Amino acid sequence: MFWRIVRESVWRPRSRRRSLWAVLAVALGTAVAAAMLNVSLDVGDKVGQELRSLGANIVITPAADSLPVEIGGIDYRPVSEGSYIAESSLGKLKEIFWRHHIVSFAPFLYVPARVLAVQNLRGDASLSESRSITLVGTWFDHPFTTSDGEQFRTGVRSLNPTWKVEGEWMEDSDGTAAGPFCLVGRALAESLGLKPGDTLTVVPEKAEGTENAEASLPLQVKGVLTTGAAEDDQIVVSLATAQSLAGLPDKARKVEVGALIKPEDEFSRRDPSAMTPVEYDRWYCSPYISSIIHQIGEVLPGATAQQVRQVAETQGNVLGKLGFLMGMLALLALLAAALSISSLASLAVVERRQEIGLMKALGAQDGLVSSLFVAEAIGQGIAGGLFGFLAGQFLARLLGRAVFGSEVAIHWLLLPVIVLVALALSLAGTWIPLKRTAHYEPATVLRGE
Repeated sequence: MFWRIVRESVWRPRSRRRSLWAVLAVALGTAVAAAMLNVSLDVGDKVGQELRSLGANIVITPAADSLPVEIGGIDYRPVSEGSYIAESSLGKLKEIFWRHHIVSFAPFLYVPARVLAVQNLRGDASLSESRSITLVGTWFDHPFTTSDGEQFRTGVRSLNPTWKVEGEWMEDSDGTAAGPFCLVGRALAESLGLKPGDTLTVVPEKAEGTENAEASLPLQVKGVLTTGAAEDDQIVVSLATAQSLAGLPDKARKVEVGALIKPEDEFSRRDPSAMTPVEYDRWYCSPYISSIIHQIGEVLPGATAQQVRQVAETQGNVLGKLGFLMGMLALLALLAAALSISSLASLAVVERRQEIGLMKALGAQDGLVSSLFVAEAIGQGIAGGLFGFLAGQFLARLLGRAVFGSEVAIHWLLLPVIVLVALALSLAGTWIPLKRTAHYEPATVLRGE
């Protein structure tokens, strides 16, 4: 009898239209919420990838390194001084808990050197005297296999996507030395008159004045590099070439890392040693930059990792503000839907005053009368939640293509969450109008007063 009354009350033409409007209100509110949740879950990493253009946000250096003498990004220490990081140990960066958040990294070895000769494509020499420069060895697009068999490629091309090369990029795709080739920074190339295809001869500073021909190294210019930083005045070669020239096999002076991070908050800034075991597990299992740095220190005990604060804070601020904006949009949409449902429920209560008064006159308790409206609200909430979830996925895909230029995956785990939110929304909107039914007196209502 109860469900028959519910079905007939909903099926009447005026009630049917009102129920459809209620379902539509729930669907619109939950659609926006579902879209924002879906986008924040899927596009957070995509936004982090877009912010990779800012460069590395973590720098790893030897823990026992000597005091650096660096000006304008150029390391002026003799190659023989200071400590180094083993190139062979860098695969451990993909073994930490947040290894999938390590999206790129590249080692660097700085070799003070001199340019002895410059020769263009026609064979003409254009250098009157030698010139001091810094030779930088690094990875360009380096492949390696992690301990669990994952194929991974990394280097400065993925770490610094804003770097531009006029000519050709260096290639180290076979995992070996990129050959006697180099990239020359734009400022240095202009001062030396170098173009792609030209050849220059370099010698390490420690071998200056030697007559040993093996100390000098001819390099063919593959391209002219523009970074807007210190590299514009440097020569970039493969890491193997720099190691060979400096006599430092398997060595790197520093490693720059690009990691996807979670915006910092008060919890992330706490001292891990002062945390309880539960708090420590929560901190360790969150992709805070401090947590990732801690884990890097665990796998590379002889190195010290530090954040590039300007880059890390910029990434954290952008992701934090994006999350706040999406949360506010979802909250406002749900609030608007709740107000709409409350208005529709109030209208339904007013229209059915006579019916409510008659039921009470026949002995119906307030709980039974309220349960009729609650049953309708539950049905409207479930239907609106299902439609809202589907509409939210479509809206999320549109946002992904329009704003981020990529597809947004469907997260089916959000379906029960959205349905529960829709139910809560529908019941909350119905709650205040239902309180009025308890004050209806049967005699007064049936007299039309």
